[in-house]
Amino acid sequence: MKRSIIIFCIGILSSLTVFAQQDAQFTLFPWAVSYYNVGAVGEQNNTLCFTGIFRQQYTGFKDVYADPNTGKMIEENTSPQQILLNIETYHKKLHGGIGVSLIKDKIGYYNNIGAKLGYSYKLRIPTGSLGIGIQVGFLNQKLDATKLRPLQDGDAVLGGLSNDESWLDMDVNVGFYYKGDHWYAGLSGTQLVENIRLSGDKNILQMTRHLYIHGGYTWTIPQDPSWELEPQTLIKTDFSTAQWDLLLLARYNKILWFGLDYRIQDAVSVVFGARPFYNHSNIYLKGIDLGLGYSFTTSKLGYSQDRSYGDIEVMLRYCFDIFKTESFEGYGNSRTIYKNRY
Repeated sequence: MKRSIIIFCIGILSSLTVFAQQDAQFTLFPWAVSYYNVGAVGEQNNTLCFTGIFRQQYTGFKDVYADPNTGKMIEENTSPQQILLNIETYHKKLHGGIGVSLIKDKIGYYNNIGAKLGYSYKLRIPTGSLGIGIQVGFLNQKLDATKLRPLQDGDAVLGGLSNDESWLDMDVNVGFYYKGDHWYAGLSGTQLVENIRLSGDKNILQMTRHLYIHGGYTWTIPQDPSWELEPQTLIKTDFSTAQWDLLLLARYNKILWFGLDYRIQDAVSVVFGARPFYNHSNIYLKGIDLGLGYSFTTSKLGYSQDRSYGDIEVMLRYCFDIFKTESFEGYGNSRTIYKNRY
């Protein structure tokens, strides 16, 4: 199969269009929420959190082509791969949370590396809290054009590329995140300023706006309070196509969790994990959260078409307190000693 066709397929399957770079996606999206919604940054008070997610998408997908010199068939692994690192904390003097997201997104012969820096103001309201955030991001995209082979000589697009194409874009993101006692909801927009190109060819792979709508609910089973069910959803669109994730998690004693996810027209996923030291006396171990997910590809890229063995995803989160918890002593009017957590 010709390389140009493979590149086109991988681009479509990884939510790319010819003219637009889209955000990375994760099956374990509840642990990546601050990547796509800056309003959620710093939700855990007095806590510093590190979250890492590794995703191998369409495992086993290969580019198969004939060597132009020898005619020998060559196989090259071109399955997409995403690596995300989120670092976030809440700071009382800033009245909100600050966070950094680092992303490495490899798609075929594209290699994208990005960074986002964001701030979320936390507003306490009677029924919960509202985070209002803004974020600035930078994305360096690189294309190994030496791997491209046009179907015919003189291709108008591929023929104009050099051996090593690279460009740097800047974007602005905003987000709103509400969290109550038993439910949450968020709305965010990313890459709102589509064409801030800091370097490189301005005609190659422009960024595109994204809209995210997400939410979830925690229901404690009355007959057995040690079990909780958490239905969650994420809708994302670039205003030309849309994708919808439906996730149902079950938690036992806030330690073990497992569930199923369905991404429409793409995959069915099994996820599970644990907070193994949740009840441990050592406060530096309590904040460890581990997760693993496997997605069965339901599209024509799946195993039934001898193209992909599915997606593998691994998550590690570690949170710990970095600020001393304030305490109040003595007597006084309840209005003057009331402590707003924000």
